[in-house]
Parts: sequence; C-alpha cells; structure tokens
Amino acid sequence: MKRALAIGAIALAVMGVIGLRAVLAGRSALADGDDWMLRGKPAEAIRSYEAAARWYVPLAPHVDAAYTKLRALAGKPDQALLAWRAIRSAARATRSLWQPHVADLAEADAQIAKLEAGATPEPWFAGRLAEDPRPSIAMAALAGLGILLWLCGAAVVVFRRWSMPAGGMLVLGVAVWLVGLYNA
Repeated sequence: MKRALAIGAIALAVMGVIGLRAVLAGRSALADGDDWMLRGKPAEAIRSYEAAARWYVPLAPHVDAAYTKLRALAGKPDQALLAWRAIRSAARATRSLWQPHVADLAEADAQIAKLEAGATPEPWFAGRLAEDPRPSIAMAALAGLGILLWLCGAAVVVFRRWSMPAGGMLVLGVAVWLVGLYNA
C-alpha cells in the first residue's frame, strides 16, 4: 500500500512539474507576442500567440488569452489568413483523447475556406480542411492499452516470476499494441 502511494505521489509530482512548465512557457510566449505587437510586427506576434496556445493545459488562462488575441488579429484583412491558420494549427496540435477548442477549430476551417476559395468552390476547401490525417483516438488508446498490458506483464515477470498469466499478458499486450498501431 505504501509503495502504491509513493508511486502515485511521484506520478502526481511529475505531472505537476510538466503542467507548471507548460503554463510558464505559455505565459512567456504570450508576453513575447505582446512585445512583437508593440514593435509593429503582427506576423511574429501571431507566431508567438500560436505558440502560447499550443502550450495547452486545461483551464490555463494563457491559452484562452492567446486565442482571443489571435481572433482580434484575424479581424484585420491583411492578417486574417495567417491568424486563422494559427488558430487552426494550435487547435489541431492540442488534441489528445479529447479535442479542446472545437468551436475555434471549426470557425478557423470555415474562415480559411472562405479566404482561400478564390476561383475554386468553397465547399471543396472546407472538405479538405475538415479531413484529419492523424491517427484515430480510439486506435491510439488501444495501442496505449497494449503498452500498459505489456508493461504490467513484464513487471510481473521481473518482480515475481514467469507464469502463464504473466506470459499471456505479455503476448496480449504486444498483440493489442500492434493492432492499435496498424489501424491507427
């Protein structure tokens, strides 16, 4: 029991350090964007605001502030396309088991399709932007489950001894991992 509590405390501390690093880096990128705006360089500011939005931590205030500043720049005709692309890029980059800023992503896709349409019909651009070439979340989760099964089986073999259930867990973990990777 004490061992499990110690492992849990260490894991919580590591997650806290990683979260703190993300918040500090995000706030720094947001401040850099503000500095670029004061210097009259909106393209560099957009890059900094995008970086701030990519340092995503749930409920971190710098993320929403970065999206707000990017939206303000998207309202200027000469910066609109670059700002909408930054919003889209940041929203896509922060997907994990869930997609944060879904509404921002949908609006960015729609605005980019309008801005880039030119002679091509807008629905074609909207369809291309809606495609997500990344692995599916379900298959990535399945691959992760396979890795966990494999690690648990390996831990039983290393710390206890070889047994049929441990060997089965090892084989099942590798198989589930391979299926997840193949279908991702």
